[in-house]
Amino acid sequence: MKKLILSLCALFCMSFAGAQSIVKFSGSEAATIGVCVVNLTTGKTMVSHNAEKVFIPASVMKCITSAAAVESLDPSEIPFVTRVSAYGKIENGVLDGNLVVTGGGDPTLGSRHLGLPSRFIDTTVDWVRGQGIDSIAGDVIVVPELYPSLGVSPYWLLEDIAWEYGAGLYGFNWHDNSFFMKVSPDGVESVSPEIDGLEVVCDVKKGAKGNVMAMRCEDSYRLYVYGTITGDSYGSRYSMPYPHLVFRDILVDALSDKGIGCGEESIEADELSSAPPMLWMSPSRDEILRTMMFKSDNLYAEGMLRALTLSGDDHSVECALAIERGCLETLGLNLEKMKIADGSGLAVTNRLSPAFLARVLTVMSKGRNAEAYKKLFPVVGKEGTVKGFLAKTRLAGRLALKSGSMSGVLCYAGYKLDPNGRPTHAVVVMVNGFTCKGAEVRRAIGNYLLSVF
Repeated sequence: MKKLILSLCALFCMSFAGAQSIVKFSGSEAATIGVCVVNLTTGKTMVSHNAEKVFIPASVMKCITSAAAVESLDPSEIPFVTRVSAYGKIENGVLDGNLVVTGGGDPTLGSRHLGLPSRFIDTTVDWVRGQGIDSIAGDVIVVPELYPSLGVSPYWLLEDIAWEYGAGLYGFNWHDNSFFMKVSPDGVESVSPEIDGLEVVCDVKKGAKGNVMAMRCEDSYRLYVYGTITGDSYGSRYSMPYPHLVFRDILVDALSDKGIGCGEESIEADELSSAPPMLWMSPSRDEILRTMMFKSDNLYAEGMLRALTLSGDDHSVECALAIERGCLETLGLNLEKMKIADGSGLAVTNRLSPAFLARVLTVMSKGRNAEAYKKLFPVVGKEGTVKGFLAKTRLAGRLALKSGSMSGVLCYAGYKLDPNGRPTHAVVVMVNGFTCKGAEVRRAIGNYLLSVF
């Protein structure tokens, strides 16, 4: 009897400790909270709360995309190559044919995240001039057909795809597939870069509380912007319809600025000119992944997921996801109860458990690519989307975490670090279904992590 009482007391204490460990915020009793913390040295689970339940992961899905890319793609090989070719004969400074730009799926072309956005344009113009071309008799043609035409995932919400973070991935991408627009109650004030054919239906009004919404179908040039703004104007970034056509117009203008005119119709010319094609190399695998993780860039994530297919003939997202699943299963991970629909985490159908993410982090911390993978995670209080998280606390610089957020969702996944920056624990906290402000949940997660470590 005494042993039974002691056992019940111990069980009660463990249950009480578990209850105390739950992240607390306004309405937390109605939200779903999952936590998993694993000691990487012993392999033992320190904290497990709803660890096997599945959650909407938001951008911590990028931890999975990164793991598959690091395991599958050679770091010494350039992931994406864009080709610029002259078709037809070049005589007396005239290209009797077309200038053709063939997309290789590179999500970084013209990106403001990596270097100067105009570099690819400038290099292409210099290459054309270097071939002795003063005029193009035919047209400038941009070929985006490497991937199937549908750029956005069928699992993304219509309310998301009008914004930059919902921009689709195509065989040819440009300027983060987005543009900046400023609107006011009087209408559109500015658009950069200019987009031929864009039709903006603007219905914003001035109010005490700002709440701007936008809608655009993927294949449409009509953008609806409506809601209330607190100032005289409102500026934001929106997804770009047909980025290859926007790029084509910009390139034609850049050529014209250097005195190189071109015709308005293509000329039938199937043979390459004597000039060897220009090959534009993307940044390295790790540079793209690191930018993706630090900026939480969805376009980069979808690009790196699709890069898994580039060594084969099938470049569909279904093929990419199958390769990713195979890669994870090779690492000994069980995906039976997980749902992976995209590379970025924007799909609301994604489902991952804290325990699964902790297992991914654990496996990756011990494999041949452990160092490369760990470097992808921004350090809290110092870098990326977690620069302000736990800043000026004793955990600043001691956690490397990927954050993920969307409406009612806030998640973190990554590593606890020792003073030398080596991972000591896999750390996952996932919250779904909260109704208070995200800042309150973020503070509560920070306080919880301070209580654990």
